[in-house]
Amino acid sequence: MSASHIPGPGWPYYVQETMDGMRRFAQWVWVRVLYLTGALWWAKRELQRQGAIIVLTLHRVLEDECFSQTDSLPNIVVRKSTFRRLIRYVTENYEAVDVLKALPGKSSARLRVAFTFDDGWQDNFEHAMPELQAHSVPVTIFLCTGLMGRKAPFWPEQIRGTLYESLRRSYGKRAGRLVEALIESLKYGSAEARASHLDLLLQQTNGKPTEFYACDSTLNWDQIIEMRRLGIAFGSHTHTHQILTSVKLDAAKSEACDSKAAIEAKLNESCETFAYPNGNWSPQIRDLVAESGYRLAFTTDRRAWVPGTDRLAIPRSNVQEEDLVGLTGRFSAAMFDYATSWKVWQSLRRSQKRAALKARAVTAPIAGEIR
Repeated sequence: MSASHIPGPGWPYYVQETMDGMRRFAQWVWVRVLYLTGALWWAKRELQRQGAIIVLTLHRVLEDECFSQTDSLPNIVVRKSTFRRLIRYVTENYEAVDVLKALPGKSSARLRVAFTFDDGWQDNFEHAMPELQAHSVPVTIFLCTGLMGRKAPFWPEQIRGTLYESLRRSYGKRAGRLVEALIESLKYGSAEARASHLDLLLQQTNGKPTEFYACDSTLNWDQIIEMRRLGIAFGSHTHTHQILTSVKLDAAKSEACDSKAAIEAKLNESCETFAYPNGNWSPQIRDLVAESGYRLAFTTDRRAWVPGTDRLAIPRSNVQEEDLVGLTGRFSAAMFDYATSWKVWQSLRRSQKRAALKARAVTAPIAGEIR
């Protein structure tokens, strides 16, 4: 069916738009309640008391023009103006730490936060690095070494760039959800099936010329070397961003080893940190990463890094524009605390309750035998 014959949005679209607005407003009211009652402060205090570290995952920092033009999905983009205020807030209210030097359980005057970036986008050099350096905030960027210095090398941008405009003419804002649903469904197939689907889609639509992806370029090695000279740390995000649980083990090992070798050759130093693409890992993949020589590996689970956490499955909290702004679109400290400290504390509390229940279930029969 051609784009011109796609039916326009019906009443379900407008109902969904209204519900989204109501959800956003209700969330904002809830966050304000948590802030005014001191609950957000309490969550941060409890995490600090337990020596927890919140590791943040960011991807892209964009100026307004590129923010509106990028083909990256909303969950990986943050406006430059929002990021600037975020850095200022974190340095004034948290302790920013380096993931390689951080020790969970250690006492600190403030709750500790660590910054990481995934993928290695060029805007990390242009917009993120100046703000981070201006406030002496350490950061680690995880690179896909086989995709550096290219325009739109990741398949989600290619799919969105191909489909979004034609769908938007008929479906408005709903087009974004349709594209996101397609991308999410493709993540969990095999790499071969995904590549075949993408090739077929690009052939049918003629694709989008690469010159139109001006906002969606990755870092080149000259920029990476310069950033390293200025103190930015780098780790591996695999060689070509394959979801490791969906490829064969030998292919997964090549992804981990090839990226490590490339970084070490270019930067002339050991590469010890790794981030699982899409956060997907398994015990087999975890062991493979360990065998490849990595000391720390990071997931996308929104939990706290605490004593006893597996150092090859360290949780992180993804941060996007929506997590950082209020109803006016400006940076909101309360929204950031809610999306990170509050949710992380809630997750930690649930895990501790489950551990306590499990411990009681194990000891109860033993106690009965003693009596």
